[in-house]
Amino acid sequence: MGNSLYPRLALQSFRANRQFYVPYLAAVCIMTAAFYNILSIATDPGLFKLRGAEYVSIFAVIGTWITGLFALQFLFYTNRFFMKRRTRELALYHVLGMGKRHIALILLWETGYTALIGIGGGLCLGVLFHKLITLALHRLLRLEIPFGFPLSFYALAATAALFLFILLLTLLHNLRRVRTTNPIALLHSESEGEREPKTRWLLSLL
Repeated sequence: MGNSLYPRLALQSFRANRQFYVPYLAAVCIMTAAFYNILSIATDPGLFKLRGAEYVSIFAVIGTWITGLFALQFLFYTNRFFMKRRTRELALYHVLGMGKRHIALILLWETGYTALIGIGGGLCLGVLFHKLITLALHRLLRLEIPFGFPLSFYALAATAALFLFILLLTLLHNLRRVRTTNPIALLHSESEGEREPKTRWLLSLL
C-alpha cells in the first residue's frame, strides 16, 4: 500500500465518524484552552503584584494540576467511548485484508490530525480568551490589572506538551486494543456497555 493511502483513509474516517469526532475535537479544544488560561495566569509575572499574591499563586497552581488531571481522565474516557463505536469499522479493515500494522498507521494519522486541529485550535482559543478576559477586567473593574498581554511561550509549550502526551497515551491504548483483539471480538465489543471510570472517586474528591 502506498504511504499516501493512510492519510486519505484517516481523513475518510474523520468524515464517516464526524458525529463522534466533532464532539471529541471540541473537547480537546476546550480542555486545551482552559489549561492554557489557568497556566498562563499562574505563571504571569503580574500575578505577584496583586494583594495576597502568595495565596493567589497557590490556588492558581492547584487549579493547573486539577485541570490537567481532569483533562487526562476525561479525554482518555472519551477516546475509549469513541473507539467502542468504531469497532465495526476496524473489523472491516481486517476483513478487507489490512494487517494490524496498517490499522496502526491509520490510527497514527488520525491522532496527528486530532493533535493538529484540537491542540492548535485550543491554543488559539486560549490566547484569544486570555486577552478578552483581561480586557473585560480592565473595563469592568476600572482598575489597573497587573496581568500582562504578551504571549506566555512557556504556557504554550507546556500546554502543547501535556495534550500531546495525553493523545499519545490514547493512541497507545488504541494500538494495544487492536493488537490484542481479534476481528470477531471487535465486532462483538460494540454491543458491550461502557464502563465507568475506575478513578471516578478521585475526580469527585478533586
